[in-house]
Amino acid sequence: MANQKALATLRHSDQVVHASKWIPKTIRRRENFLCTLFSALDSNEVRYCVLHSWEELPEKLTSDLDVAVHPEDICGLVSVFRLLREEGYIPVQVLNYFVNAYYFVFAWFEGSEINYVAVDIIFEHRRGGLIVPSGEELVSDRRRQSIFWIPAPESEFTYLLAKKTWKGAVAANQALRLRTLIKALGRPEAERLAGQIFLGKLRERIVEACASGCAGEHFRQFKNQTWKTGLVRNPLRFIAYLLSDAVRRVHRWLQPTGLLLVVMGPDGTGKSTLIENLVQSTEPAFRRHRVFHWRPMLLWRRKIVRDSTQPHSLAPHASWWSIIHLFAHLLDYWVGYWLVIRPLLARSGIVVFDRYFHDVLADPKRYRYGGPLYLVKFMSRLVPKPDLALILDAPLDVILSRKQEVPAEEVLFQKRTYLQMAGSFPHSLVIDSRFQIAQVSAQAGRAVVEYLAQRFEHRHAQRVFIPSPSFRSRWKDTRRRLFN
Repeated sequence: MANQKALATLRHSDQVVHASKWIPKTIRRRENFLCTLFSALDSNEVRYCVLHSWEELPEKLTSDLDVAVHPEDICGLVSVFRLLREEGYIPVQVLNYFVNAYYFVFAWFEGSEINYVAVDIIFEHRRGGLIVPSGEELVSDRRRQSIFWIPAPESEFTYLLAKKTWKGAVAANQALRLRTLIKALGRPEAERLAGQIFLGKLRERIVEACASGCAGEHFRQFKNQTWKTGLVRNPLRFIAYLLSDAVRRVHRWLQPTGLLLVVMGPDGTGKSTLIENLVQSTEPAFRRHRVFHWRPMLLWRRKIVRDSTQPHSLAPHASWWSIIHLFAHLLDYWVGYWLVIRPLLARSGIVVFDRYFHDVLADPKRYRYGGPLYLVKFMSRLVPKPDLALILDAPLDVILSRKQEVPAEEVLFQKRTYLQMAGSFPHSLVIDSRFQIAQVSAQAGRAVVEYLAQRFEHRHAQRVFIPSPSFRSRWKDTRRRLFN
């Protein structure tokens, strides 16, 4: 709750932004991003420090960048984000994975390639209801290292120890770093700092294990120690943390950071290959992924596997049986959405459908539908709406050269129907798939990144950006810019 109040003050920030004059705007690489970020943080007087794995920065960043920021300097981040965006580094995601901890993902384009970098910003290190150390402590005695700041040995040791304890594991390089810090701090001081996390004699055992280089087993054994320490030392604050974390989880559920993506189009337009490439190219922006074929198939699965080379080989069902099937499929979509898809979206996953409920309109013979099409049109409005729909299209001769499973007149009907249904989705794009798959995948990946960037700006306009037009109007402008 405290951090939500702090975030609300972002709109009042009027600090001056100073650009990095030594970095040409035409060059966008990870090293340039880091240099711009560190310069902007200093220029806007944001007290921060890089928490670990800083030895090879800014030339090399092996994973995401973990940064601690003083809670009182949150307004300065507004100017920092604006500068990064002006330099072409576009924020596309923010994941509130802990109370007062935010995982930002930035993206930029180098030709057809999409590049990402993640910045993990914390205003306090809270694990299992235990704040060790606070944001103020992390930056209080920071030290200058090249063009950025790093924490004091005491803060770095406490942070690493708390983080690795909560995770129950430690990487080899971080185990070595803990060992080095204990040697620099001295055993008594290391045990005093460990006492903030461990009760009684446990602090001596964990420091001894870290000093001897065999802390991995101890971290697995004491994984829940932060919960126990937080409950024993301050039960009221522990309960308050649980409540604030519940509020965070509810917000994630109501405004999920995942993406529900639908890919549609006639056979021969390259849907399967595109989905595979798209999931891979957008992976850094999400925590997990899952692909469905037409429907969730949660209530029942098809017992007979049909020959995919003859999608129209079976006769349509009777009208009454087709209608019953249609209602059953609608129920499957909703049950699957609330039990499987929505939880994935709330946990920052990308969910991709290869075809969707609307596909019955374009190809009723494939689904053996013999009922009225107006019922399908009506029920398609009741299906959970995807965030983004990509509709693949190609000239008739191109489609037939790839697959000849359906007559030409049937393909023409499908093409017209798919193009008409594009307007039935809140956000959709028609992509010409006649080109090489790499070019089509790059176009689709750019569309996903553009969508995420505009959603980020729309959701956080009052916090990070100036007020912007409505999300849907901005998406229409993007669609015209990309594909007209």
